[in-house]
Amino acid sequence: MKVLVANIPLPTNRFLVDLNGALIELGIELIHSHEDYWNCEGDYDVVHLHFPEYLTMEIQDAYREGAISEEMIGEIEKRLKYWSSKSRIVITRHVLTPHSKTQSKEWERIYELYYSYANGVAHFDSPSVDEFEERYANTTFSQGKPVHSLIPHHNYCSLPNETNREESRRKLGIPMDRKVVLIFGAIRNDEETDLILNAFNGATTSNKFLLASRWRERLADVSWIRLKYWIRDAKRWYYRNSGKHRFNYGFVQEEDAQYYLHAADVLFIPRLKVLNSGNITLGMTFGKVIVGPDSLDVGSLLKSTGNPTFDPDKPDTAAAALDEAFKLTDADLGQKNQRLALDEWSPKQCAQMYIDLYESTIKAATTA
Repeated sequence: MKVLVANIPLPTNRFLVDLNGALIELGIELIHSHEDYWNCEGDYDVVHLHFPEYLTMEIQDAYREGAISEEMIGEIEKRLKYWSSKSRIVITRHVLTPHSKTQSKEWERIYELYYSYANGVAHFDSPSVDEFEERYANTTFSQGKPVHSLIPHHNYCSLPNETNREESRRKLGIPMDRKVVLIFGAIRNDEETDLILNAFNGATTSNKFLLASRWRERLADVSWIRLKYWIRDAKRWYYRNSGKHRFNYGFVQEEDAQYYLHAADVLFIPRLKVLNSGNITLGMTFGKVIVGPDSLDVGSLLKSTGNPTFDPDKPDTAAAALDEAFKLTDADLGQKNQRLALDEWSPKQCAQMYIDLYESTIKAATTA
């Protein structure tokens, strides 16, 4: 079977890197090329799409700059029509709409356009299927309604993992007796910053410590530029010397991610309305208790595995969920999470599920 993964190179995206590698290991002839897709070149049994906003460099630029033209949307549909006429189109549903365009009608339209040409859609859990059916209830699907498949987010065993709790805390300057909650990855807006601080400050657990791999700063709303940065530096000084915080302000390299994960007791997902989060699998791979919103796939996965959730419509419930998570670190929930991620969510196991989905879409086409 020949598969085209149509996406710009994203070498730091472990999901794509590990899934592509596992598919190749299982015998799939896989080409990862946005050029082949956009230029309508080559013959493929399946075209696998992931993130519409990262399909080509030009689309990525339009996404980042905040505007996408009608002409480009027309070109996107032209490619979808071409490939759907000769290949099966499979889409992994990572998000509802792009992270920074959640209120964009143009991007909602592009996402609907993508799915309207899909033969198969991979979801991380069942709430995504239900939401999909409701959201696209009035959509006209060019190939008929797509086949839906539940495929877990594969684990992060490919990340460097050569340290331990003690070494990691020494490296990051965190006392050994602290109860550490980790925020890993980007914090997208002020609402999420407030959620983190309110949950942490509201938690009653003693010796708590907040560790963030990429803290989001807000510059003060004052006209004098020097004062803005003086206030920023004062806040940094406070967090650095509080004895309760350790914030990094830039991107963490893959080889350093292990220190943050091993230093933590709990991983907190600071989202409110969200479909999926790779941080669930990331935290479980490293044996952490996870806290997150009771929202769609995130809530379903956390509740089904015994991890605490909070009500996204009542953010003040996050503090109690964080306290519960700290208590669960004294049980074996972290170890259970890790066994699940290692035993059932390997890239190879998940890749086989994708192959099954590919084959089912091909079979459906031959029997139609």
